[in-house]
Amino acid sequence: PGAAAMAGRTAYSDLNRFDVNRLMTNAAMKAAAGSLVFIPACIVFRGRGMRSLCGGLGIGFGAGVAWAQSDMWLRNPNAVEMPEDLFTEAAAMQASLSARMQRLQNMFGK
Repeated sequence: PGAAAMAGRTAYSDLNRFDVNRLMTNAAMKAAAGSLVFIPACIVFRGRGMRSLCGGLGIGFGAGVAWAQSDMWLRNPNAVEMPEDLFTEAAAMQASLSARMQRLQNMFGK
């Protein structure tokens, strides 16, 4: 149900449960990543209110990014790539972080 099924998709009516599953997984993953704002908020702010506000803003921004990605794909399925599933996104993040750490190590010397 991957790219072959998506290639001819042109309207909302063609949406199937696999598409919805990937879009909802993307939204949950982005909101979870945004919720990590709680960690620095606990260090910076002493009150529960500001910590909660920062966490809520992070979750909101993460879900908003997922909404924008999903909406763009739903409106232009042939021009925009569908957001990846959880494991593909996690592997891409791991590769990106590894490359960044390697560059930092090379820059400062081992």
